[in-house]
Amino acid sequence: MQFDMQPDGSLKNLPAPCVDTGMGLERLAAILQHVHSNYEIDIFDALIKAAPRETGEKDLNNKSLRVIADHIRATAFLVSDGVNPSNEGRGYVQRRIIRRAIRHGYKLGKKTPFFHKLVADLAQLMGDAYPRLAAQAERITDVLRVEEERFFETLEIGMQILDAALSDGTQVLPGDVAFKLHDTYGFPLDLSADVCRERGLSVDEVGFGAAMDKQRAQARAAGKFKMDRALEYTGEGNAFTGYELLEEPAKVVALYADGVAVQALNAGQSGVVVLNTTPFYAESGGQVGDQGRITASGAVFTVDDTQKIKADVFGHHGTQEEGSLKVGDAVTAQVNTAVCAATVRNHSATHLMHKALREVLGEHVQQKGSLVNAERTRFDFAHNAPVTDAQIREIEGASTPKFFPTSPPMPA
Repeated sequence: MQFDMQPDGSLKNLPAPCVDTGMGLERLAAILQHVHSNYEIDIFDALIKAAPRETGEKDLNNKSLRVIADHIRATAFLVSDGVNPSNEGRGYVQRRIIRRAIRHGYKLGKKTPFFHKLVADLAQLMGDAYPRLAAQAERITDVLRVEEERFFETLEIGMQILDAALSDGTQVLPGDVAFKLHDTYGFPLDLSADVCRERGLSVDEVGFGAAMDKQRAQARAAGKFKMDRALEYTGEGNAFTGYELLEEPAKVVALYADGVAVQALNAGQSGVVVLNTTPFYAESGGQVGDQGRITASGAVFTVDDTQKIKADVFGHHGTQEEGSLKVGDAVTAQVNTAVCAATVRNHSATHLMHKALREVLGEHVQQKGSLVNAERTRFDFAHNAPVTDAQIREIEGASTPKFFPTSPPMPA
């Protein structure tokens, strides 16, 4: 690293140029232990020697053992950091790493779950340096076991399809077959590519991409939801006062009908109202937007929902019930207090529920989404197993606020 790029694009010499050696734990260990490969250091050596116990492979030089040893470290530490296997984001990366390790075990002839059994070896090896790894060893084992059992249910069928597709001497795995393996049997494209690479073959990635695009197009066409037309608003943001007020005077700064800016909304029209200041909470963090009314002399606009047009601009969606509303009008913005209070209570419930889930199921529980409205609250979270009836009862008990006993009634 030699230069510091300035805002105008020019390069300024750093006062102390340096070299990024990439000298992580494994490379430092290899130097200190006088070996030529990361896989020869004591950390990997112990795991590579543990893997044959579960796979039955006798040749310690088999590269599949290296893959398994490397991946048990990666997946176990990911789980300890709160990353569970899933179909999106970092959880999907986690799932792909696990399935690649399982496939290498399958390649060695292992047809039953084995990978999760190496967590104990890893915890014994690195638990002193990483106490959280040792403390969560049982949960990490359960997470990997469940994921492994799911994948083994389809692995053999998927491998049979893959073998059949390559049995006629073809040099390229058809893209539609690769997509079927991905879509139906949970084989990521890189897993099919691994198998093909080992056999000196390749995958039709263009065909795979075409099949993926076709499925996405069909899903969009079948979807029941449509995206509202984006509102083009270039004015200043509006001040949110909802934490202090539920009713206040305001001024109309923009109006929209059918996604197009207009100067007025007339009775019977649906539209969006933007105010210079508002007590209405816009949908965020799983909580729905506030409802209520915006009134002016002879005009009533019913607010059914409040959404963010931009980060600091709230749009009030609803219907002009009476009269006309014009840009520049002075109005009174009034939140429906009953609906707002019920929504607030349910929002508080999500925090109580989150705390109870962490107490009962473990500190790994993290919020993955929620829906909070006046009628109910829904809390989405990741866990490695179904929640049992007994756990549900315990969670319900732990999430119920403990109030002080009420005082006896005052004498008449």
